[in-house]
Amino acid sequence: MTDDEDDAYKPLPVVLRPVADELLSSWLARHAAYYGVSGPFFAKWLRLGTPNLSVLDHRLGLTQVVRLSEKLLCDPTALIAMTFINMPSGTAELICRNRAPQICQPCADRHSAEGASGAVPKHWRKAWRVTCPACAAPLSDTTERPANGETLRDTSPFARLWKEAAAGEAIIERFLHGESSFEYSPVGLMSALLVQTWRSCGASGREPAVGWTLGAIVPEFDELARPLKRKIHHAAVAALPISFRPALLAGVSQTIASSDALNAVREQTMLRGRRAFDRLCETARLEANPTTKSHQT
Repeated sequence: MTDDEDDAYKPLPVVLRPVADELLSSWLARHAAYYGVSGPFFAKWLRLGTPNLSVLDHRLGLTQVVRLSEKLLCDPTALIAMTFINMPSGTAELICRNRAPQICQPCADRHSAEGASGAVPKHWRKAWRVTCPACAAPLSDTTERPANGETLRDTSPFARLWKEAAAGEAIIERFLHGESSFEYSPVGLMSALLVQTWRSCGASGREPAVGWTLGAIVPEFDELARPLKRKIHHAAVAALPISFRPALLAGVSQTIASSDALNAVREQTMLRGRRAFDRLCETARLEANPTTKSHQT
């Protein structure tokens, strides 16, 4: 691979086959590895206008689409489908940036066996997934090294809520695929359930303690979350540690299923937390209107 002007306009001699649901940046990075160059060098050689391949997962211009289509002999529509740029409005904050926080080990093993080692499917970056849509296996936390093939269902402190978490995941998928039967957007409720509040009694039984709205549904959430409180914020759902995700999805499942559960959360939310919770719930109610949201995934 050189900077020869003639090569610049020729298709690549070998084009790797993408795996199912593969991210564009992952596919391009595998090409770079195949040709023995770095990602930034490959991006420069392709004349993409950015050395960072991951940027293309979220911003892909017409010129870049044309360029990639020519070099990789790929349909432009298929290229765009490998990105997140057509995600429904309001879901961008649910896409994890940088390193994927989750992995499906059976699929990763299959990718390796098929010669696509290192391939990253799009769902490995989605902050509402706890199972693999390709094989239905529970996902694993990439920040850990689970022994004996353990998954999130084994390692999460909220594993007891797995059934409810899977239900919450399914609810969000249905919503993103256009189902309009919801009174509240489950995506919006994910944010509402991470609003910080205060509990009337701390561990001493006397002093107030920090908590989260989700703690009204999953009481142990507050205690486990306090040491990590800077990572838990309603405006950064994707930053929530994946081990806490089953609790959040279970909360979504319960509040979607029962207005009483949502009212109970509100009653246990204090001061500014209640105002923020009410505002986010109202936003979630408006987002559930099928005339105001996109149904494209």
